[in-house]
Amino acid sequence: ASLPPSSLVAGHTPPASVGRIDAGMTPGAPRVEVVVRSASGEAPGRVDGRSIAWWRASTREALGPPAGPSVGTGHQSECWHPGILAKHLWAADSAARDGGSMLHLVVDQDGFDGMLVEWPARDGDGMWSVRGHRFAADGGQAAACRCPSARPRAVDAGKGAPPAVAAGLASISDALARHATAPDAAMQGAAAMLELARPWTGVCTTVSASRILQAGFGRWLLDRMLEDPEACARAFNAALARAPRAARPLRLAGDRTELPAWLLGPAGERIRADAGDAREAIASGAPVLPRAFPMSVVARTALTDRFVHGLGGGVYEQATDHWMQTWIGWTPPPHDVVSASLRLDMPVPAGAGGATMPWRRAWCDPELLQARGAGPSPARRHLLERIAALPVGDPGRRRADRELIEARNAGRVARAVELESLRQAELVAARSRQSHELAARRTWCFALHPPEAISRLQAALRAAR
Repeated sequence: ASLPPSSLVAGHTPPASVGRIDAGMTPGAPRVEVVVRSASGEAPGRVDGRSIAWWRASTREALGPPAGPSVGTGHQSECWHPGILAKHLWAADSAARDGGSMLHLVVDQDGFDGMLVEWPARDGDGMWSVRGHRFAADGGQAAACRCPSARPRAVDAGKGAPPAVAAGLASISDALARHATAPDAAMQGAAAMLELARPWTGVCTTVSASRILQAGFGRWLLDRMLEDPEACARAFNAALARAPRAARPLRLAGDRTELPAWLLGPAGERIRADAGDAREAIASGAPVLPRAFPMSVVARTALTDRFVHGLGGGVYEQATDHWMQTWIGWTPPPHDVVSASLRLDMPVPAGAGGATMPWRRAWCDPELLQARGAGPSPARRHLLERIAALPVGDPGRRRADRELIEARNAGRVARAVELESLRQAELVAARSRQSHELAARRTWCFALHPPEAISRLQAALRAAR
């Protein structure tokens, strides 16, 4: 999946390639799994009569990124897992190889989760459980760009957390504190994550996604939406067949036709934008924010020379390309897809084995502990058959039903020790399953991993080129 030095030149089309490696290190060490895919296709030479180079120069001049070759990626402001970091590692290496710079697109028009972080901790029985902490207030319904930055809330890893986790939580808190005066929570969170990634990625430029429809190519794209909103929406809806989960269809209603954009309400909440409201917002100076598809079109076409997505973004881009081709008649430049799975080194004790039968089943029919049958125990089956044979309202049916309940309750008393043992075995088995699931989890924040694990991830990505 190597990108040659000329890959950042407008119009160059790298070959399509797919690579996957499992970079397992020493026995017992966490495995590093990497997926890399470079899309192929003809990059457009001109859009609306102007060259891609012209659009890139004008857009970057307006939004602030430095001139020259650029490789970009982006994400919401949250505690990134290693798969997200992998995009940044790939983008940074690609930019360095081509003598360019790296750009991070802050997806600040999305919601803000308060920089929620979760981590594993070992309990007294040797099993793993999850703890969590929010460094800031949850944004609720407000877009992240409207949530204020703040000093991070104090965090305590508690007992049982691996040493690397405790150190990682402290590093996240310290990084957030250093950026507590950022313009908003989105920029604070992004700056903190980028700082923690800097030993492997180096310095990069940030651009707020909420600004990209205000100037350059983004403003041109917004103006095209407003020229014929129904044509835009019809093409958008048709494209969703390529990625049905990417978005819901847009509403078609003349001047009230919905656009793939957001407006902000008085509390910073996102409001689906229709054409009429978007025109009024522009006239009043209020921002119009992109949703995922137009954001990606601008990022791939004018903000960077090459953009790096994760697996989900790679799926959505199939719909994005179809939307642009159907609506405007051209396809945005190719992009890369990069993902990785890095797991914490979490030893899991052997489970105690599964219970002989579900506890709930034995609790309802205690005689099964002796009968060991697949269905009701013989005594319970006999009473059920008596009840079924009697007509509804017959007094004998009511007596048989009471006998059924009394027999069950007597069985619970007589086999209380066995029932409790079965319940405990089921709880231990459930705890063991949870521990194995947590050990396999790939979404712990990358800052919770030891630095040498991140270096192994970087080496695995470089080996995948």
